[in-house]
Amino acid sequence: MSDYQGFCEIYGGCASDPDFMREWMLQFDNKKSTLSQQQKIKIFDFDSLKCQYNLTADEVNQIKKYMSIYGEKNFTSQKQANKYITYNNIWDEFPNIRSLNDHKEHKNVPGITPKFYKITCDVMEIN
Repeated sequence: MSDYQGFCEIYGGCASDPDFMREWMLQFDNKKSTLSQQQKIKIFDFDSLKCQYNLTADEVNQIKKYMSIYGEKNFTSQKQANKYITYNNIWDEFPNIRSLNDHKEHKNVPGITPKFYKITCDVMEIN
């Protein structure tokens, strides 16, 4: 039995059905999109970031810790995570990804660098 045939049988399809994989992918994408941010963060393969973004192990660990805080506290914005980290005085745990940002009229706002902001958005599948 081929791997594809076994896959099809496990998910109730038939390897000779040309529409099975397309239908399964649509169904999988719908299930994936209904996951909460906390669930997405929990199942995300953080090790994949190292190669994808050419990161160090420390950077990956800091992103993972940052995202864990975001998920565990059920934050809906990174601004909330940044405020939590600031309030709890734990920015020292994020030396490679932290930044003082300039949001036009607000100077030196604690947060993460634009590079890592983009990566965390990718993890959460948001624009």
